[in-house]
Amino acid sequence: MTKKLEEEFNLPPIEEVTNTDEEVVPTVEETQEVIEEVQGALSVSEKINLAFKEVKGLESHEVEMNDIAKKAIDSYEQLMQLGMNVSDMAAGKVFAEASNMLKIALDASDAKTKAKLQQIDLMLKKARIDKFDNKGTEAESVQATVFDRNDLLKIIKGEN
Repeated sequence: MTKKLEEEFNLPPIEEVTNTDEEVVPTVEETQEVIEEVQGALSVSEKINLAFKEVKGLESHEVEMNDIAKKAIDSYEQLMQLGMNVSDMAAGKVFAEASNMLKIALDASDAKTKAKLQQIDLMLKKARIDKFDNKGTEAESVQATVFDRNDLLKIIKGEN
C-alpha cells in the first residue's frame, strides 16, 4: 500500500527518507551561533519581564483578562453543545452567541497584549526623553532674552 501512496503523491521511497545511517551532526561553530542567538533572545526577554515588574497594575489587568477569556471560552463550549441539541431554527441564534463568546475571548487576549505593548512604548519614550535630558545638561546652557510684544515690534521696525 505504501508503494501505491508513494506513486499517487509522487513521494520518494520510504527507505530513502528513513535512512538513518547518515546523521547530520552540526559543527561546533554552528552550535555556538545557535546558543548565542538563543541566549541573546532570552536576555532581551528577561529585560522586558524585569521592566514589566516595575509597572504596577499590569499583573491584575492580565489576571482579569485571563479570567474573562477563560469564562468566555467556557461559555462558548456550553453554547456549542446546546446548539447541537436544539432545533435547527433555534440553533442559529445559539451559534451566533457562541461566536460572540469567542470574540470576547479574543478581545480579552488582545487587550492584554495591547496593554503590554503600550507599556513598552511608554518605557521607550521615557528612555528617549531621559536620554535627551542628559544631553541637554552636558551641553552649554543657552541664554534666552524675553521681550514683550512692543519691544519685538520696535526691533522689527528698526527703531531700537
